[in-house]
Amino acid sequence: MEMISDVVFDQHHLTIYHKPELKQIHLKWKGFATSTQFREALEIALEIVKERGVENWLGDLKHMQMIHPQDEDWATNFWFPAIASTSLKRMAIVTSLDYLNNSSVKRMVNTISPRFSFESRYFVDAEQAAQWLEEGY
Repeated sequence: MEMISDVVFDQHHLTIYHKPELKQIHLKWKGFATSTQFREALEIALEIVKERGVENWLGDLKHMQMIHPQDEDWATNFWFPAIASTSLKRMAIVTSLDYLNNSSVKRMVNTISPRFSFESRYFVDAEQAAQWLEEGY
């Protein structure tokens, strides 16, 4: 069955899709994001989750590159606690090909996951991640 996706954000570093029928947001990172771009993207995604009652998050980080340490701290201390208080039920993370990105993401998730109100899992393939999200829907 073909799913309808609304592109809600599209820049050279990231495309954000919203799939209303699955209550899903899909962030497909395409490369390096500056600090401003990284934070703006996560803030936009957070607002979409809040406004549209999103329950499933697919973060495709396969082509995302390094996250600056100050952005890692910001996400750990501000963004993740904010997303944890939303309607989100599942977060699927497709790991990056970039070692430094993987290290940052795993550090953030490991630090804050005890406070998550949702289940999170890592995947190497976006199809498997999407399937896991759909199984829980």
